[in-house]
Amino acid sequence: MNWRLIVLSGLLWTLTGCTGLLQSRAPAPDVYVLTSKTLPNVAPMREAVLWVAKPTARAGLDSDHLVLTLADRRSDVYASARWAAPLPQMVEGLLLDALRSSGAISAVVSERSAFRGRYLLQTDITAFTADYSDGSARPTVRVTVRGTLGIPGERRLLATVSGTGAVMASVDRRGEVVAAYQAAWDAAANELVTAVSAAIERAERP
Repeated sequence: MNWRLIVLSGLLWTLTGCTGLLQSRAPAPDVYVLTSKTLPNVAPMREAVLWVAKPTARAGLDSDHLVLTLADRRSDVYASARWAAPLPQMVEGLLLDALRSSGAISAVVSERSAFRGRYLLQTDITAFTADYSDGSARPTVRVTVRGTLGIPGERRLLATVSGTGAVMASVDRRGEVVAAYQAAWDAAANELVTAVSAAIERAERP
């Protein structure tokens, strides 16, 4: 009988069991989600279909972590905290909701839709962080989404658009920081939707 093999197998089983116990005892992360509030109509309804591509995200933002910006350009994340989905996926849903709620465009579809709109919006998330870099005890949440709006069928760029929000958390607690994320997103979404609808309105004029 190969006693060395039996001992090794037992050791591996023990290590695997310990690993499972350690994992099972780790606290589950808190999961957060943002919402898009109903925006006021920013332009008359247009008989146009807007196709929204899934956003891309700058390096360090393409995950479900809540990202921090520290001094000396260092980056970190909140421990045991997650967004409900990776940031590009979450922002895609938020952006679709915001554009639809504005009433400025007759139809807004995602890139997974079987329909293709006349207009295409492509966006890049360039900031979505809680910024501690100025040494303040409270972070300023910064959200910036930049994009291009065009007519793919004509290979024509109509406008570059962007939305930005910057809101300081009331206190340095996670719940209040997430509330600042929400307020910063609301400001950025309102600016972006206004720019997109204005550009489509200009393009739809006879």
